[in-house]
Amino acid sequence: MRAPALLSLLLCAAGPAWAGTEIIETQYLCERDVLIPVVYVNDGEGGGPAILVAEGQQVVLPRAVSGSGARYAAPEGVSGYTWWSKGDTGMLGWFDADVGEEVTLFAHCLESSN
Repeated sequence: MRAPALLSLLLCAAGPAWAGTEIIETQYLCERDVLIPVVYVNDGEGGGPAILVAEGQQVVLPRAVSGSGARYAAPEGVSGYTWWSKGDTGMLGWFDADVGEEVTLFAHCLESSN
């Protein structure tokens, strides 16, 4: 079972504490045929996290401020993955807090129905 699918199952089993929470499972096909599964947790207030598998590890990213689309990232000043999504597209990056720069790992990710 994929890690995000397992998370979905656990949240559903949690019962009333998660009532009203919408779980959206999807996956994105990126360049070099890399598949990135993502689970969006919609808490009803637009502040839920995204859980994704990046470079073989499950990553939980809280919702972050963005000008357009949705951005998920580690807290400000902390190195870690960033995930941007808008419509049916996504982009995975790595923010290096030591140098204050973000490097794009996968720029062209398209939501996939597979």
